Amino acid sequence: MKRTITILSVCVFFTQVVFGQLKVANSGNVGIQLGTNTPLSALSIGSVGASTDKVTILGLNTALNVYRTGTSSTNWSYGVNSTSDIVGDKGVGVRGQSLGASLLGYGRSWGLLGLAGNATSGYNYGVMGLIGGTGYGAGILGVGSGNADISVPGIYAGYFVGNVYVTGTLTGNPVVNSDRRYKRNIAELSTKTALSNILLMNPVEYNLKQMYVKSKGDSAVVERPLYDEKSQLFQKKHYGLVAQDLQKLYPDLVYEDNNGYLSVNYIGIIPLLIESIKELNTEVEALKKSNNSASSAASKVKTTGLVSGIDDVIVASLNQNNPNPFSQSTQIKYYLPSTVNTASLCIYDLQGRQLKQLSISERGSGSKTVSASEFSPGIYLYALIADGVEIDVKRMILTE
Repeated sequence: MKRTITILSVCVFFTQVVFGQLKVANSGNVGIQLGTNTPLSALSIGSVGASTDKVTILGLNTALNVYRTGTSSTNWSYGVNSTSDIVGDKGVGVRGQSLGASLLGYGRSWGLLGLAGNATSGYNYGVMGLIGGTGYGAGILGVGSGNADISVPGIYAGYFVGNVYVTGTLTGNPVVNSDRRYKRNIAELSTKTALSNILLMNPVEYNLKQMYVKSKGDSAVVERPLYDEKSQLFQKKHYGLVAQDLQKLYPDLVYEDNNGYLSVNYIGIIPLLIESIKELNTEVEALKKSNNSASSAASKVKTTGLVSGIDDVIVASLNQNNPNPFSQSTQIKYYLPSTVNTASLCIYDLQGRQLKQLSISERGSGSKTVSASEFSPGIYLYALIADGVEIDVKRMILTE
């Protein structure tokens, strides 16, 4: 009899302990570690949950730890396999969130962290997104700010709303939106400044300088390099422009990030190069006409007696200025036969306006010096005029 009472007492005590940690509500919901609270989810652990959730788990560090193991197999294996039908108008297979109420300034936060490796080389993916079905969408959508209600206008492996920063090389065939429907305030480029500004640009060659990013908020501050110094990007020489220099000419082609560092829109320079080529072509055509005029002038010289000897015809000539380009002064050499009555050296801008005229009294070989202080930086034309005939036209470039 005493033995029966003892066994019954142990069973009652065990039952009280178990049901103190596990509770089954009248609805059939099961709760663990809820105390006297009633579970609202079908399974509630550490929290009563919500009636809309089948399972609710509240944990201090790791709320749910799933570890899959098994024998070798060629079949797919999943640590967690989550599927969500599109009910109504929304469906999410897996949702990850790590978001505080305010900025802490320390620690780390990942909405979704994926780690993979040591499978077949080339087939290890930390995070992989696939787009299925027939509707537009993206395998991976990245949004810099705002909500995730983004309409993707096509089928893309990746679609990003906001700035994208790359520290390595970007390989592939990138294109830039240039449809007229994307643009407003369309205007022709100024032909007066394109070439002169291109000539003022200073291309340089350089190597990348290692930059370091500091980890903030940890017990110790750790610096990590921005670039892989063994990579081709870091080891190879680069060619380009210094953003601070370009900013003086075309501030709209230079962008500044949140840390004050500048970057250059090199694609935006291409239209300027095209316009400069067109401008140079106009000058070439003008020079061709000038050469034709010079040939006519030579014929005229022969018939008007500007001749020294019978077999050797000597006519007026104009040399290229030296140095060219120049920033202080430059020298223009010429030759005038003794039979020339009047001669002058004339300087014009690219629009054909005469800016300066230098009379030439001596004959034979001579020269004139042009000072940079008389003109603004740019491109100029200069011509030798003899007895009212344009002998030759050449171009000189004045830099800052």
